[in-house]
Amino acid sequence: MNSFLMAARVVVPMALMMAVGVLMRVANVTDRPTMKKVDQIVSKVCMPLLMFKNIYTTDFAQFNGAGYFLYGAAGLFLLFLFGMLVLPKLMHEPPRAAAMGQALLRPNYILFGSAVAESIYGEGNIGIVMLMGAFAVPFFNALAVILLEIGRNSTASPGKLFKSICKNSIVQAAVIALAMKLVSLELPAMAEDVCFDLAGMATPLSFLSLGVSLDVGAIGRNRRPLMLGIVTRLLLIPAVFVMGAVVLGFRGPELCAIFLLFAAPTAVSSYPLAVSMDADPELAGQMVIFTTVCCLPTFFLWVMAMSSFGLF
Repeated sequence: MNSFLMAARVVVPMALMMAVGVLMRVANVTDRPTMKKVDQIVSKVCMPLLMFKNIYTTDFAQFNGAGYFLYGAAGLFLLFLFGMLVLPKLMHEPPRAAAMGQALLRPNYILFGSAVAESIYGEGNIGIVMLMGAFAVPFFNALAVILLEIGRNSTASPGKLFKSICKNSIVQAAVIALAMKLVSLELPAMAEDVCFDLAGMATPLSFLSLGVSLDVGAIGRNRRPLMLGIVTRLLLIPAVFVMGAVVLGFRGPELCAIFLLFAAPTAVSSYPLAVSMDADPELAGQMVIFTTVCCLPTFFLWVMAMSSFGLF
């Protein structure tokens, strides 16, 4: 029963917030163009502040080393190799293979990571999980760009990749928070309150926006690759990499971070990136929508199973 309640505590709030977003669209309270502007505020202001807050408030006495970073990096690199070497042979059309490759490689880690980890461990206890995001987000973004460049028969410039990583506001927020922790520098109380209030808006606004944007529509010619993509992203990938982490002895927040890295749905930002880099935009968008919807039951089952065995 405790495992069931933990899984419900993780999934039900996310489902309800997305449902409210759907109702807001149906009732003409808002629409997709409006929420795209809200998404800009969330991605450029609230999400970086959420990353900053979670690292800034972390007790690093619980940090046991970089092993889970290295495991995450190895797993992401294997997914990159799968997208570069195997998918083009399975899908034959480079734009479609590139779109699917980045969809399998890029999870919506920051949003789902903060929501799930706070549900399990409570606010102020998820810095270990968010540190994985500070490392993983620029890493899998860089790998995704390389995949998409290969898909359109071009080359990925190392200089441009490095510049893009350095300009990422989430990475900048993580670096600032780590630097402040290193020198024991604290924010003034009023500035901290404003920062934390804005950070607290990230999760509800993001899930409302996902609800407003949901449009399952016709899947047409993408039915088969889409089904395979959903099963691979939400079931096969976590089965391989999470079970591997369990065998290697990862537990608690470190295992949770690995789980979220490999079990979260496809990142929303993978769609505009696919459009800008000549991949298949229809398949990319559908992977975002359907993995987001389907992750609710899979998250429930994964969390219930792992909490039953005391792994979280």
